[in-house]
Amino acid sequence: MPALNYFGTGPQNLAPGVDWSSAYNYSVFGYTGGYGFADNGSWSGLSMAGTNDSTSTMVLAFTQAVSGVGAFFNYAPHYFGPATIAVYDASSNLIESTTLTFTTNGGTNQGEFHGFLENTATISYFTMTGAYMGATDFTVVAVPEPETYGMLLVGLGLLGVAARRRKA
Repeated sequence: MPALNYFGTGPQNLAPGVDWSSAYNYSVFGYTGGYGFADNGSWSGLSMAGTNDSTSTMVLAFTQAVSGVGAFFNYAPHYFGPATIAVYDASSNLIESTTLTFTTNGGTNQGEFHGFLENTATISYFTMTGAYMGATDFTVVAVPEPETYGMLLVGLGLLGVAARRRKA
């Protein structure tokens, strides 16, 4: 994630084909300063995205559907309600969701990795909601396009032809 120290709703580009946005005017993207999670400690020096609110939602939107997405999270669990992550398809149908329930010992740069992995590329949106949630080290599992498989098969075929010529 680029270190931008951006405050706002976005959109901001996380990577090619991946855009971040938020429902809250004071959410952060690429923030590297200190960010507190109450009893769950704080982050400092990590380039992160944060809701900066107890009820707002941040979204990662994918230009092409992916099969998996996750991030390293922390949140303020005891004071600001639940922290929920979820994935949706292109028609905004919920595929899967989970509420974060972990706690840390209150130290610096602690948290847990959470995410989703589907059998096919059906994930178009990844949402993160509530509890002053912060996320960093985003991981996206993309599925190659059919053209990529075609090029791989052509390449393997050419290698086979070259191997036969060497034997002959």
